[in-house]
Amino acid sequence: MDVLFRASRLIADPEYHWGPRTPNLTGQTLQFWDYLDRHHPAVDYDGVSPDDLGRLYVRFHSSGDALPLNELRHYVDRVERDGWVHPATRHMTLHWKRHLDLLGVHDPGLMRDRPLAASTDEVVERLAAEGLCLDHRRHGGPVHLDGTRWGMPLRKVIGADGHANYLLVILRDLVPRLSPGRRVLLVYDDDLSHDYALLARMVDALGGRVERYPLGRVPLGGAVRSSRHGGWDDVTIDRLHRLCRKEFGPAAYRLGMRLYFIAMLKRTSGETFRPELLRRALARAERMLRDAGDDDPPGALPAGSSSARIATSVRPSGWVDPYRLTDGLFARRARPVPRSLLDTVYL
Repeated sequence: MDVLFRASRLIADPEYHWGPRTPNLTGQTLQFWDYLDRHHPAVDYDGVSPDDLGRLYVRFHSSGDALPLNELRHYVDRVERDGWVHPATRHMTLHWKRHLDLLGVHDPGLMRDRPLAASTDEVVERLAAEGLCLDHRRHGGPVHLDGTRWGMPLRKVIGADGHANYLLVILRDLVPRLSPGRRVLLVYDDDLSHDYALLARMVDALGGRVERYPLGRVPLGGAVRSSRHGGWDDVTIDRLHRLCRKEFGPAAYRLGMRLYFIAMLKRTSGETFRPELLRRALARAERMLRDAGDDDPPGALPAGSSSARIATSVRPSGWVDPYRLTDGLFARRARPVPRSLLDTVYL
């Protein structure tokens, strides 16, 4: 995402849209917060390591001890009213922000509260007016997105208990921002493709011009599993950072991580994580930085050879494909990369 956004900014003026209230209103988050408050009410989470917080998350999912969402409305109200965040989530977010800074990744606003653009009622009314949802709330029932005109099944987005799932929360942030012809790129976990295919249809029906871009997860030990199942102890970002920085400098770390996770693993690779290949990417990054040319005039991006490299990676809808761009840099016979391009897009 970082390479996609920074490279696309060289040829357009994209808006990177993300907000913390979206994940914080999901049932999974609310139930985890409640689990922590019931089982660990006196914990000062500022003193808990990120790994231990992750283990609590795994323990929660294996416990089966999740209260019904209609009993957790008080958390929803606090998030909606003032953007409240549970201390455990705030601590973990600070940890992630620190690592994004070390990686040189654009911060989309991890610590900046931003209210959702519309209420639940406003979005449901808009969708209903376009024939895009079935609203049974007045009968004590749920709300479904209706994609049957495209051969898609109904998708429940608000339960009979009144809880809205993540799709409805996304629509609350997205629908008010749509205008005729506005281009939207949806980037998401490949496991959610069925939901985002429906979401894309909704955006298109409301006048947007939408494109989808699923990203695959990296297998560990040959298997793709959610973090809720554990098995990640040896490959946390803390451990990867310490491993890389023992031998390589900060610039090689930033570039090498991008080369490995973009050019070597690809977008939907089934290749399992391999530390030796990460080290190879870091060594290649170090050589690329040493050999980097400077054939672009200072401040000239996107000009010169950098412009040509960017142009070959632009998708028809106007954004830069980070995999195509990075593959070109990583090719064995590629010309030295202009340092201006590395600084602007990768470092």
